[in-house]
Amino acid sequence: MISESIYKECEHELAVCQHLFTKLDPNKADWRPHENMRSTLELLQYLAYIGGAMTRHFTDPLEDRDAARERYRASARESKSLTFEQFPETIEREKKALYEIFCRIKDSDLTRISYHPFAGEDITLFEGLMIVVRYLCAYRHQLFLYAKMCGAEINTRNNWYGMDATAR
Repeated sequence: MISESIYKECEHELAVCQHLFTKLDPNKADWRPHENMRSTLELLQYLAYIGGAMTRHFTDPLEDRDAARERYRASARESKSLTFEQFPETIEREKKALYEIFCRIKDSDLTRISYHPFAGEDITLFEGLMIVVRYLCAYRHQLFLYAKMCGAEINTRNNWYGMDATAR
């Protein structure tokens, strides 16, 4: 099933984020590369909700776009209370929530029209779910860069596979 493959990609991205989290220094949770960028904690908070919030948005019926936007905003507000230490368990819950959503998606649903809240246009559910994968990939990579800039001894293997380098 195509939707199962998309879920596996989302799950992988979140698992890599959990791995990268183990490389972060908790004392640098408030570090940010520039004053107008998210801190490490703010990035973790974003990663903790964006996959599920956007997936719910794209899979929910289009009956009320304002209500859908408000559900998204509520997820964003709720994430602000997440502490650094809560990230791994929150991501576990996020993976389970995504699994429950994706279990209900049939391949025939993927051509159904959904709505992109930021672009303001109608798209297919498949296109929406691919946006979720792209978000998770992009922000996972940002987390890798934050960890690297804060001194973590990590490399490409950590970033793409969520694994430490093998000994030579």
